[in-house]
Amino acid sequence: MTTSEIPCNIYQLRVVLRGISPLIWRRLLVCSETPLAQLHTILQVVFAWSDEHLHGFHIHGREYGSSGASTRGVLLRDLGLHRGERFRYVHDFGAHWECDIRLEALLPLAPRRVYPVCIGGKRAAPSEDCWGTWGYLERLDQHRLYPPLEAMGVVAEAISTLFAADPQTSVRAALGDLDAFREAVDCLAAYEQFRPDHFDRHTVNTYLQSLVWSAEETALSQS
Repeated sequence: MTTSEIPCNIYQLRVVLRGISPLIWRRLLVCSETPLAQLHTILQVVFAWSDEHLHGFHIHGREYGSSGASTRGVLLRDLGLHRGERFRYVHDFGAHWECDIRLEALLPLAPRRVYPVCIGGKRAAPSEDCWGTWGYLERLDQHRLYPPLEAMGVVAEAISTLFAADPQTSVRAALGDLDAFREAVDCLAAYEQFRPDHFDRHTVNTYLQSLVWSAEETALSQS
């Protein structure tokens, strides 16, 4: 049987971001002939990362990626992975976001399904400006234990002042210096945007389906 005649299997992968509790995880279905370069792109999408940092895979004692062998010519099916086996992916060597990837199952190709696809997951991935696991855990504690009560008070006082002001009075005249008000609003917006429990699988899959692989990667996956 030639390489082109090898049937396509579907790898069910469970990806867990290490060092963080509660767990941040994703479950993916990807084709067995997916190059590691494509898997890297898929992981960047499902964790909402920027693809601007160094990365690497550690598989069977060998390194692939920014400081190892090229990821473009290495297909998942060529790695000899067995069900239940794990390998490691690291994003951003400075922050060292480390993912544990486990091959949960080998599945038949479903003709009407679009691959790759994310079929499960929990919790938002940490933003890259956290600079690693400890920075993210500190941000979680800050968010949970110390809501911006002072900023809430500033905004509440401003609203109360506006309601009490003469209708003919402008907002600037009623509130005076707006800098403190703007800072409070920005603080509340940042607090609201940080949603650690939120994961939108639909948005992730829409993005995955919109990806256009390079001609080189497509040729590799079909070789």
